[in-house]
Amino acid sequence: MIFRDITDTKFKGIEISSYHEFDHEKVYYYEDDNTGIKSLVAIHDSSKGPAIGGCRFKEYDSFEQGLNDVLRLSRGMTHKNNVAQIPFGGGKAIIFQESHKSDNLLRSYANFLNLLEGQYISAEDIGISLEDIRFIKKYTEFVFDNIDPGPYTAKGIYYVIKEAINFCFSQPLTDKKISIQGAGSVGMHLAEHLANDGANVFISDIDKSKLENIENPNINPIDDAFSLECDVFSPCALGAIFNKSSIKSLNCKIIAGGANNQLQDLSIANALHNRGIIYIPDILINSGGAIGLTKDLMKRNEVETESDLMNIAYRVREALTESHEKSISLQDTIRELII
Repeated sequence: MIFRDITDTKFKGIEISSYHEFDHEKVYYYEDDNTGIKSLVAIHDSSKGPAIGGCRFKEYDSFEQGLNDVLRLSRGMTHKNNVAQIPFGGGKAIIFQESHKSDNLLRSYANFLNLLEGQYISAEDIGISLEDIRFIKKYTEFVFDNIDPGPYTAKGIYYVIKEAINFCFSQPLTDKKISIQGAGSVGMHLAEHLANDGANVFISDIDKSKLENIENPNINPIDDAFSLECDVFSPCALGAIFNKSSIKSLNCKIIAGGANNQLQDLSIANALHNRGIIYIPDILINSGGAIGLTKDLMKRNEVETESDLMNIAYRVREALTESHEKSISLQDTIRELII
């Protein structure tokens, strides 16, 4: 077994603390040949409390690609928590998918969390389900096993899209055309909320089986949500989908979705702004999952939690107003909130 603080070391050929995405407190590596696990935990900031974030079980082309992902995602968690005024730090975990997920691997991940002694508290993410987290909870206390964060993330984004359409068009959601990329827990719950409010929803996913049993007549499965002409495009799958080339294919007026780190670099926010597309940054609107995860720990009831989710949209309204008045992108309006 290997358990190492690699923050100030050269590891697998990379000087971790000199890496271009690094502005973190700690990066830890864990490996166990007996279970096949290779995992990273990045703690970006713990000044306001223990770092929290999801764990991804994902195939990466290289160690560097995994490191890049965990560093960007953990930083995003800090920013989301700061914007939503959640008293926790930002962190993230990844498990390199080099074999099938097993009970032994999940137990080994629990051991990794125990070795960190509460510096990081883990939730689910891509490849790790709530059922997995509840299994892991048998072997460690350092997980959030109370809820699926997806529906809470979706509800917050629903309120944001409703507010953004009202701001931009002075109209309700009725008959507005919304395109959603990703039919997972966030995307499908968001689609239901929007469709039940009268919007015409179009949704795509690389896993076509997720689109087979849709019963709501206002939700339409499609092959490509990205380039569909629509009022709102909502990316709710993987991140880094917007670059200088891909944004040329967009046919929307507003972007508002739950995917993390949607921009390949921050300059794309201004490129979208210059095209007349309102890009609402993910760190401003997808904190609903963290709000849901921490509600029991914070002793918030459902009414208070719903109010916190609605407050996400109120902050977006303020940012939209400032963006309009100053003729700047929304990314620029929230710079002081993410420092």
